Amino acid sequence: MLEYGIQCSPEDEKKLVKNINAFLDKEYGYRKIYKWDHKSLLEARLPFVYSHYYCQFMKQPPVWYFELYPNTDLEGKTKFKGHPDCGWILFVNKRNEDNTEKRRQKVMDFFNHFIANLGYETTLLHQYKDKEDRL
Repeated sequence: MLEYGIQCSPEDEKKLVKNINAFLDKEYGYRKIYKWDHKSLLEARLPFVYSHYYCQFMKQPPVWYFELYPNTDLEGKTKFKGHPDCGWILFVNKRNEDNTEKRRQKVMDFFNHFIANLGYETTLLHQYKDKEDRL
């Protein structure tokens, strides 16, 4: 699992979502990213308080998942304080349950291509160790 900072302002949300949706549709034929604003899903993000976040996932192999959420929450708390230039955070889970090299490479290629097409520079903020809890 990885977390990337997207170097943009919080106000770039619509453009960022538009870029992601265009990429997912054009390159992979996926539906657009989901906007989650259900109370129970947002409570799972505590102590950060968000009005919403976005996600997309692939349940069948190769399995992957990502979320997009603001670096600063509604109460002014910043998750990655050392990166004020990162208005949005991209959480990536590159699960590879069957551990085949072919599927691992397919997921790596997808996310490399995905990040290259965000329309903004990114910074790797955190790489999780095995069994490390999410920040």
